[in-house]
Amino acid sequence: MNKIIAACFFCLSPSVFADSLNFNLPEAENQQKGRTRVEWNYTFLRDNRNDQVFNTSQAIGTRSNHRKTHLVTWRIKHGLAERWQPEMEIVYKAYRQHTHSDGDEHDRNDDGDFERLYAGLSYQLLQESERMPALRLRVGGLWPNRAETEDIGQEGGFDILAAASKQVGPLRVSGMMGAAMTFDNHDHPADPIFNDTPISKGHDFRTVSYGVGLSRPLNPHWQANLELDGKAFDAIQLNRRVDESELTLTPGVFHTTFHEDWEAWLGLGFPIGLTHDTDHVGVSWRMGARF
Repeated sequence: MNKIIAACFFCLSPSVFADSLNFNLPEAENQQKGRTRVEWNYTFLRDNRNDQVFNTSQAIGTRSNHRKTHLVTWRIKHGLAERWQPEMEIVYKAYRQHTHSDGDEHDRNDDGDFERLYAGLSYQLLQESERMPALRLRVGGLWPNRAETEDIGQEGGFDILAAASKQVGPLRVSGMMGAAMTFDNHDHPADPIFNDTPISKGHDFRTVSYGVGLSRPLNPHWQANLELDGKAFDAIQLNRRVDESELTLTPGVFHTTFHEDWEAWLGLGFPIGLTHDTDHVGVSWRMGARF
C-alpha cells in the first residue's frame, strides 16, 4: 500500500506544482483564463562593506558601511485570455546604514522609497509537454520614480523578460533572462559634502538579469528550492556611468495549502550574496494565493 501511495504521489507531484513557486525567479507559466495570482514578498538583507569616498575627481578615503535593507514587493497577475496575462509589480526599499569613515566619524542614514513601478503583459509562447518546456515572454514599462525635492532617481523605461521551466524527473528546472533600460537618470555624482555639483548629468541605465533554479516537491504540500540569480547594471560614480553586478544564492522551502477554489503558499528562503556589490546574508518571506 505504501508503495502505491508513493507511486501515485510522484505521478501527481509535477502537476500539483506545475505553476512554479520561486523566490527570485519569475514563473514560466501564465495564469489560466479567469484566474488571478497575488503575492506579497518581504526580504531582509544585512551587509558590511568598505567603500571609497570620492570628491569630484578622485578617491580621498574609505568608509565602512553597515547596512540593513528591507524590501517589500507586491505583485498581481490575471489570466486575461488563453495565453495572455497582464501583470503589475511594486517594490518598496527601505534601509538603515551606519557609516564609519577613516577618521572614526560615525553617521547613520535612514531612507526609503519605491524602487520599482512596473506594468506589463505576458504571452505564453510554449506550453509544457513531454519534449518542450514552458516558455513565457513578458514586456512592459517602468514608471518614473524621482525624489520630488531633488529631481533625482529612476526615469521611465522598458523591461523585457523570458522565463522557462521544465519538469525533469522529480525536479523542476527553471531559468530566466531579462533586460531593462531607463533613460536620462540623474543622481548625486559623488558624496554631496565634497561636491559642488549637486546633481549629475543624465545617464541611460541598462540592466541585464539572469537566473537558474531547481525545485522538488517533498510531499503534496512541501517544496524545496535552490536558486541562483544575478544582474549586471549601471550606476553613477564621479558623474560617469559605471558597471556593477550582483549574484545571489537562495535555498529555501515552500508550503502550499490547497482548496477547491483557491490555493495559498508561504515560503522561507535565505539569500546569500556572492559578490562585493551584493548584500551578504538575509531572510526572505514569500506569501501568495491563486483564486
